[in-house]
Amino acid sequence: MPIKLEQLKRQLNAEQFSFMITGDEPLLMMEAGDSIRAFLRQQGFTERSVFDIGRNFDFNDVSQESDNFSLFAEKKIIELRFEKLPDKAQQDALKELLETPNDDCRYLIRCPKMDKRKLSTKWVKSIEANGLVVQIWPVAGYQLNGWLSDRAAQLGLTLTSDAVQMLADRSEGNLLAANQDLQKLQLLSSEQPVDVEQVMSSVANNARYSVFELLDTALAGKADKVQKMIQQLQQEGVVPIILVATLYREVRQMVKMSEQMATGRSASDVVKEYRVWSSRSRLVTNALNKLPLRVWLRILARCGHLDKMSKGQAEGNVWDELMTCLLLMGGKLLWRKVI
Repeated sequence: MPIKLEQLKRQLNAEQFSFMITGDEPLLMMEAGDSIRAFLRQQGFTERSVFDIGRNFDFNDVSQESDNFSLFAEKKIIELRFEKLPDKAQQDALKELLETPNDDCRYLIRCPKMDKRKLSTKWVKSIEANGLVVQIWPVAGYQLNGWLSDRAAQLGLTLTSDAVQMLADRSEGNLLAANQDLQKLQLLSSEQPVDVEQVMSSVANNARYSVFELLDTALAGKADKVQKMIQQLQQEGVVPIILVATLYREVRQMVKMSEQMATGRSASDVVKEYRVWSSRSRLVTNALNKLPLRVWLRILARCGHLDKMSKGQAEGNVWDELMTCLLLMGGKLLWRKVI
């Protein structure tokens, strides 16, 4: 039966000689592999051979590698990294390889995400019979804040709730990026809880965070600063599609909140319900009160067209249209002139 990543270290033992990691979350896949390699090194498996396996891969190369030992050779970890799930021929080759274990070899197999049916196939069972299968589950959206807090604690950090929410919003579920940001924050070496301002300062050179600063500037109606920031992002070589995707997501959220206000609810109540972090709540509240729903819907329509432009599905100057949408968010352009 496949195990979870949290169970891995407790389940490892010296009798196992085959291990498979399956999933689609890069950071957790990498950490599972690190844990297995560290354990095997303690058992004396200090050499390592890695094979990236595509459709035309010859498994004879793996067999030769596992048999290629001199009298004084070190014990070896052989890693098999599958680009796609193994086809029938590869499954049979794997099964045959693992049926003839070599005491001086351990096999670490990495595969893309597998469903329950695929995890029940014979070749997977042959791995489990002599080792472990680790199934990596993605961190769900509702689990992300807890994951960030736990990971921060492992690094000796304490984050304020707003700082955690900010990292969660801006990483958009990318655990690798979120972990990199936490490692940057670790350099602060402060005993005090890390707040939103420190997060912004620590990752000031990160394009993803510059994008959100740009959105906040636009919502505040600071047209001149918006134009300067756009020019700077262009000069830094930021890909427009990153800016557009983030803007589109922000405007969709503003539309949802504005729709709630159209039913008679106050902006402050809606902002609380949508868990806008406190450092942005006044800014977002003011923007919602400034523009009615019909205007946010028009901005959303323009963002939809802008999204197509950024993907090459519609003609136009992406940067100019991006500027227009940002200025509209701050109420700085006359609608009759631009829509």
